[in-house]
Amino acid sequence: MAQTTTAALIVGSTLFMVNLYAQVRDGPFTWVLTMRIALTFLVPWFNATMGIAIGSRKPGASPRCQNEPADMTGPQESASPSPRSSRFQAGSVER
Repeated sequence: MAQTTTAALIVGSTLFMVNLYAQVRDGPFTWVLTMRIALTFLVPWFNATMGIAIGSRKPGASPRCQNEPADMTGPQESASPSPRSSRFQAGSVER
């Protein structure tokens, strides 16, 4: 949490100075401007948090729920030709 907050403060401050400082200095302070400032800091925080969460996953771990049984039969082929190749089934990830 400290890492993501630090990253959001650094990136958010830079973005604020580049994009919004003149509006805060010159114009009226409205609720729309308040929301833009909040998003300027929340988006980098969310991005850093998701980056750490995705990067800390264990290799080979399935994103499925642990209670859901895995389908061990493999992809089912239909008798009729499909516009998609059997190599690219929905939900499969090629590595």
